[in-house]
Amino acid sequence: MAQKTSQLLVPQSGGTLARRTASGVFVAVLALLFAQALVDAAAIDVGVTGDVNPFTAGPLVLSAVFAGVGATVAYAAAVRFTARPARTFVAISAAVFVLMLGPVFLAPPTGITLVGQAILVVYHALVAVPLVAFILGVVEF
Repeated sequence: MAQKTSQLLVPQSGGTLARRTASGVFVAVLALLFAQALVDAAAIDVGVTGDVNPFTAGPLVLSAVFAGVGATVAYAAAVRFTARPARTFVAISAAVFVLMLGPVFLAPPTGITLVGQAILVVYHALVAVPLVAFILGVVEF
């Protein structure tokens, strides 16, 4: 039985990793803004309004950018310190994804509905999936 080796290429420069991350963030931001437009168009009651509203463009874009920075640092560390950076990065990403869902359920923003919580979980996935896919080089522009 033959063992399949990974076809994922580790970036040879910081510029390549930066391009991959920027592409992932770009796709994540587009996905978030499109999803939020659907939520707004459907007039779904998420239960929060005002200054502390995670369902506005600013927090959505900033969360994708910060996630991209964190993912880049995690991947760079995995490349530098482990023999299997892709596997390590996926494990780290999965753990961070689960940890980031904690506040959604344990300490949601005041007034958020259950539907709003479910939408936040979807938004977390809309950021995580493109970032991991682009940073690993599974998807390229």
